[in-house]
Amino acid sequence: MSIDPDFIDSRIERGNQALEKARTHFAGLSVDVLNWKPSPKRWSVAECLHHLMVADACYFPDLEAIGRSTYRMSTWARVSPFSRLLGSAMKRQLRETVGRPMSAPGRFEPAASTHGADLPLAYEHHLQRFIGLVDTCRGADLDTTIIQSPPVPMVTYSLRDALVFLFEHEHRHLNQAIRVLGEYGR
Repeated sequence: MSIDPDFIDSRIERGNQALEKARTHFAGLSVDVLNWKPSPKRWSVAECLHHLMVADACYFPDLEAIGRSTYRMSTWARVSPFSRLLGSAMKRQLRETVGRPMSAPGRFEPAASTHGADLPLAYEHHLQRFIGLVDTCRGADLDTTIIQSPPVPMVTYSLRDALVFLFEHEHRHLNQAIRVLGEYGR
């Protein structure tokens, strides 16, 4: 079995780094600043945060079940010969440092409406919940617990790989939002 509390601790630390980054850069921003877009095709700070909330939340049911030891892999997750390959591909594509821009799956697109000034605090609470769910996975076998991608269920990967790319994805979009913030008012 691949129970690895040190790995879980490293993911929690990565989540806490994201939490600190969000607090430092987005707490107290006005509605205008949160919703400002550098161009019509680029996301605002609010859209970046909302995207993360939508994308992360799709994994919550599986993380909750894994943490309660009630998770049952689907037949496809048990037999897919591609989980290792797809997990590696997801880790490459969703790194914190952007190699090439990519479009979010439709299910993960942020709402195109104006978000309120409370969004950064809502994001913090969301991220705290996400970190808490990861903490409950300490007893899980990280390499043999296979989950399916919420937007594309044919894509499977290990829990370990998912926890790597999910927190890298978190930082990727927080960095994107920080860049947008840096362009505000230019």
